[in-house]
Amino acid sequence: MTRNTAWDWRTFLLKWSGEWADCPADGEVLREDDVAARRARWLGGAPAGEERIAAMERRLGRRMPPSYREFLEVSDGWQHAGGFVSLLAGTADAHWHDDASGLADMFEEYLDEDSGPDQLREADIWRRGLQLDVESDATYVLMDPEDVGEDGEWAVYTWAGWRAAPPRRYANFAEFMRDMHREFHSLRACPGGGEPEFVNDTTRALDALVDEARREALSGGWERALAALDEAKGYGRPRAAGLGDQIRRLIGETYMVYFEGLATDPRYAPELLPVLAAGHAAHSPAFPPRGADGDLAEAGNATLAQVRAGTYRYTADGAFGEAVERARELARRREADAAWRTLMEGLPRWEPLGADHLAPLGWLADPLLGPLLTPERGRELLSTPRGGQAGETPTSAAGRS
Repeated sequence: MTRNTAWDWRTFLLKWSGEWADCPADGEVLREDDVAARRARWLGGAPAGEERIAAMERRLGRRMPPSYREFLEVSDGWQHAGGFVSLLAGTADAHWHDDASGLADMFEEYLDEDSGPDQLREADIWRRGLQLDVESDATYVLMDPEDVGEDGEWAVYTWAGWRAAPPRRYANFAEFMRDMHREFHSLRACPGGGEPEFVNDTTRALDALVDEARREALSGGWERALAALDEAKGYGRPRAAGLGDQIRRLIGETYMVYFEGLATDPRYAPELLPVLAAGHAAHSPAFPPRGADGDLAEAGNATLAQVRAGTYRYTADGAFGEAVERARELARRREADAAWRTLMEGLPRWEPLGADHLAPLGWLADPLLGPLLTPERGRELLSTPRGGQAGETPTSAAGRS
């Protein structure tokens, strides 16, 4: 079997521990173990030597998979794995679940003749899985000794009843722990919904990644930009979701697209509220954008009424605005291809409303212009340099955190 390059557990866990120790407690009552962990700046235990790991493997009757073994060699257990597992097992506490939860029967009730291998594994994991959660908020973490990769790694499954979702699968223990680090960040990013108080090397690198992704998106490198924004969004970084949603909407994605933090900003509301209103027009009697104050809520509902009546008219400033008017007239005459070419010819002269505006979007709610959009045209728009970036060469923003 091939073996992946070992993950640098010590560097990763030291960074995570320091970030946790430095984040504000926000008035929460700390356990005695938490106080000690903050003082030591270490969420783990002592390294488990080979003798202790071997004893664990004799007790369980199986050799542990590589990434979990390498973790134990650095830390025998872990506190606060993400937001919902307060204690993760080390050599003494890992044990076979043996359906102690009684969940095997529940998951088997959903099986039928059309169930595939994934559904069968989700049902049977409760009988054969190695349980790693010791203390948690009704969250299970199980490693599957029968779901093994070519590298010898066991898949990790997590499940919580309150999430109303099937078990989530990770290819190995290292992938699971990296995601728990992301979850820790996403829950700490904006305490109380205010300005971020959680600042460290990771957040600074991710915020720089967001800035670079914004520049790349305006230069036409939207695919790399979206990958970078999704990475930062996973860590809960401000701006990442709102920027990424603009790209998603132009390639035809509408599910869970809210332009978070931007649609209720007076600078961007004229472009983004109409798009949200258009999504509500067919099925919602009112339109309350999340986080909107009285004036913006009123504006949103007024726009909804216009969209529903077919009277909404998109306008823009400058040379792009002139192209919009010509395109609307062509669209009115049912010359869709000519209307689209006119919009695209004006696009390089489009100017954003602010630093977090990636492309014109309000036209999607216009009854004459909105039907021009197809996924292919959305990609063409996003690939066109604009907002002062014409002539720029897109650079790679993805993967630099």
